[in-house]
Amino acid sequence: MDRLEEPLQEYYRRIIRKDSDKREVKQTLQSTLKKMLEFIHERDKLFANYFILVGSVADGTKTEAVNELDVLIPLQMSKLKVAPADHHLNLFKVHEHVGGEWRWVTHDGTIFRLFNLVEEYKELYHKHDHGFQVTKKKILASALHLIINWISIDMVLCIENALSFSDVKWPFPSWLCGKSKWLSYELQEQIKSIGIDVTCNGIFWRPSFSKIDAFVFGEIDGKGGYRKKAFKILKSLNSYYWTVDQLCSDYRGKTKPFLNSFFMKFLYLHTREKYPEPHQWNTLSKSFCNFLDVLNDCCNQKCLYHYYQADVNLFERVADETFLWLQGKIHNILEDPENELD
Repeated sequence: MDRLEEPLQEYYRRIIRKDSDKREVKQTLQSTLKKMLEFIHERDKLFANYFILVGSVADGTKTEAVNELDVLIPLQMSKLKVAPADHHLNLFKVHEHVGGEWRWVTHDGTIFRLFNLVEEYKELYHKHDHGFQVTKKKILASALHLIINWISIDMVLCIENALSFSDVKWPFPSWLCGKSKWLSYELQEQIKSIGIDVTCNGIFWRPSFSKIDAFVFGEIDGKGGYRKKAFKILKSLNSYYWTVDQLCSDYRGKTKPFLNSFFMKFLYLHTREKYPEPHQWNTLSKSFCNFLDVLNDCCNQKCLYHYYQADVNLFERVADETFLWLQGKIHNILEDPENELD
């Protein structure tokens, strides 16, 4: 473990870029977004006059300078009916009661309304600002994409605490039902009380845990110290060296990490469960090895459980060869850290 400390420190200094103006960039963007959403809300009460910052910028795990933001745009609808579209609770159907009848709430019409209002705002206040862009062609199935001050922003429609309009009782796992080793009972209850949002995904809606993530990573574990540094190194290695195109020689798609951000956050949280004590994180090398240890366990067990939903194995469809490949990566770092982190 001692052999890892200096190579990890050097990798962090050299690769994990720190942007000294990150806080100022965030504040400027958030101020612009706030003004824009207040304008949009005045024009159309469907859209809230606030946004919810989510993702790695919100939870403090971003490994590079701020170049993108993910924000949730809440929809304000008072009379809804929310029901699961499949028994795994991966998708939900949302209906709104309008004019005496129930209407299916879908993405296309709503995102088009938002697009038109953003265009109107740009025309009034940023007409000649080339750093403010929104392109109709960029409207995706899940988000409205725009650029403000040359920062890429995905605006995702959401319904806050959507299950309050449903008969579904969310199946939280045991470690959020009184059995966590690092979260107090009060914190477990506080996490569950935040509620499950849903975000638009075409004609259906997906559960979103972004607000819970922001609370757990940003507030409960905000002063991560070596833990956060080690996790950023692991994220960086995963982004650049543990990629799908390296895993599959015949892969022809866009380079992307095998462990997506969803998987990485749950790996972090399960590592906190296995190593709940502060002294288990008192050096960078020890913290990094904790993550590798839990990842290796996941490979041996062919299992990475969802942290917020019971009995969901995110590695269920992963091939055996992939686990061997990941364990090879882990072995190489532990055996030859200077070369692997060079």
